[in-house]
Amino acid sequence: MKLYYYRAPQGNFGDDLNGWLWEELAPGRWSDEDDGELFCGIGTIIGNDMPQAKRIRVFSSGIGYRPVPADFDSGRWKVTALRGPLTAQVVGRPERAVADGALLLSTLPRLKPLAEEERHGTIFIPHYEAMDEGPWERACGLAGVELVDPRQCAHRVIERIRTARLVIADSMHAAIIADTMRVPWVPVASSRRINSFKWLDWTLSLDLPYEPVALPSISLRAYYEGQVQRCIGQDFRLPRPDRDSAMAHYRRMMRREGNGLWQSVRPKVKHHLRALPGRLPAQRAARGAMARWDKRRTERMATVLHRLVGAPAFLSGDAIFAQRVEQLSYALDGIAGGREG
Repeated sequence: MKLYYYRAPQGNFGDDLNGWLWEELAPGRWSDEDDGELFCGIGTIIGNDMPQAKRIRVFSSGIGYRPVPADFDSGRWKVTALRGPLTAQVVGRPERAVADGALLLSTLPRLKPLAEEERHGTIFIPHYEAMDEGPWERACGLAGVELVDPRQCAHRVIERIRTARLVIADSMHAAIIADTMRVPWVPVASSRRINSFKWLDWTLSLDLPYEPVALPSISLRAYYEGQVQRCIGQDFRLPRPDRDSAMAHYRRMMRREGNGLWQSVRPKVKHHLRALPGRLPAQRAARGAMARWDKRRTERMATVLHRLVGAPAFLSGDAIFAQRVEQLSYALDGIAGGREG
């Protein structure tokens, strides 16, 4: 089978772990050659923009950005497991709702969860696209927490999560892997790109609530980018996320995605809005004012992050976590052994 997953140009550890996890769990089953079968693992990758293949095996993937493929009910799709109940509801396969495949990291002996006395420090992992939008290093330094760049090697990020006492998670897979390593985590949302639907999809799979702390914009650039996201209809963050509001929001977004005219216009609008700040005359006084504004925003971010060190944290129950790992392991064994799921 050929692995299919999202590859961010700048790197993103949550997606990148697909590149080695499956080979460790089921050696020899994977190929870079196109053999007509795709294996869709970890990530929000189900959608009508997926590559063509004679057969597509879905294992713990989620939906959240694109409409369901038109032929999803055909024999071309083999759905073994889905990330959570929201994805399962959207695609009409409620019996396949399990959890995110990253939970299987816990079955690797070298990633055995550590005792609390062996762990140290609070770490913060932003969404990978937020890293270039502000001085996160400075904000974390002021807050007394450690910044972990989600764009670096997945092995390094996972190991640091495993050795932390607390994870402040803007990146969804920071929370998923923290939970997998049995490290308490606090969910935050730094921008409108944080997708409440996919977060809820996963948390519901483990009977957890999703109660993120909304972070302030760390810079004027980040604030402006949020307004661009809103203008082009890619505001994925809900103020008070719950199952019903997430489903309603997803349906609204998919109706917009189905508008051919908007789909052709949106990239141009996005390009021009993002380019606009660079076209405006930047007077010295204006640059100074923006620098002061950014400094205040960074300090405010540091205050919020520092406060979160003592905030109530989340961790799934041992019983349901073990049940989901067992379900995923059984399903993957079936694929590796040629048994249909």
